[in-house]
Amino acid sequence: MDGLAKSGAAMQVEFSIVLDDIVFYFVALFYAMIILIIADIARKKRNLGSEVTRRIVHLFAGAAIWTLPFFPHPWVATLVALTFVVMLALANTERFSGFFAAMARPEDLEHNSVRGPFWYAVSITILTAVFTFTGLHELYFVAAASIHIMMFGDGMSAPIGIKYGQSSTRVIFGSKRSIPGTLALFVFGFLGALLAFWWFGIFTMATPIFMVGGIILWFDMIILAFIGATTAAIVELFSPKGTDNVTLPLISCVVIFLFAIQLGLISI
Repeated sequence: MDGLAKSGAAMQVEFSIVLDDIVFYFVALFYAMIILIIADIARKKRNLGSEVTRRIVHLFAGAAIWTLPFFPHPWVATLVALTFVVMLALANTERFSGFFAAMARPEDLEHNSVRGPFWYAVSITILTAVFTFTGLHELYFVAAASIHIMMFGDGMSAPIGIKYGQSSTRVIFGSKRSIPGTLALFVFGFLGALLAFWWFGIFTMATPIFMVGGIILWFDMIILAFIGATTAAIVELFSPKGTDNVTLPLISCVVIFLFAIQLGLISI
């Protein structure tokens, strides 16, 4: 593993904005808005329930982070997620009403808020800020993996759990959990982490983290994805109701980061 370690030392961050930063900000924003519009159209035109449209948003809106490697100043990418944090904080049945209905749980309608998507956006904002405001954007594959685990793993656990887990459903800290739902989180979270490692750790990097001498480090990718998905499944299982959009990505990120150090992918 000697020679494979990538420096974890923070780089100097240039807090300025150029035209390309602005362009990619609007590209990411436009993509996320399109996902929200698709979800709202599905609700209105196809009469799909909020549970389905929420999953559309959960599974795909976070992929706006795929633009991060193209920002000349990566910290600007944080503003994309922050924009949605502000929008969702202000969201009610009058403002952003179409998007609100597409993302809301039944209980959200009662409280006139979108708490799940709000904390989803907060987690992405925090993780992106931590790795870009410190100059550690080359290590963003760690944050991206935890975000993708939340997107795909948590996004698929509920529908699969509802459909196949009725007989094994248990209420843990106020949330309904089932064996099929937890397994779905692990499987789709694992695949999501691998996708994040490929995009942020190989494809978009001048010096790929997960490649040496033209050979992809599949063992390292699989081990990290397995660890991240396992951590997320455990965290989600015991997270109090309504908190998993924060606990799952943040704790998974810390665990993936620590194991990446142990594998020699990050040096500190």
